[in-house]
Amino acid sequence: MPTHPHLTRCALVTLAALVAGCANDEEREANATFGESVRLTIAQQTAHPGTAGTGLDGVQAAAALKAYREDVAVRKKVEAPPLLIRLGQ
Repeated sequence: MPTHPHLTRCALVTLAALVAGCANDEEREANATFGESVRLTIAQQTAHPGTAGTGLDGVQAAAALKAYREDVAVRKKVEAPPLLIRLGQ
């Protein structure tokens, strides 16, 4: 099967550009605060930082799960106004 020199050259240039784009180390220095917002959000949602959580016992967990399932299973009726399309007014 004959190869086209232009196609081969284009493929090599594209591959070189992709590899060169992945070889950049400057972003690590520029993004020294990367992930800080996630760490802040986790810290804000922690009830008692620095203490080990005790979790729930079996009875509490079962009651919480039962209440959640009963609440989610209830369908609420949504009343929406009728859709009116008026043309030529």
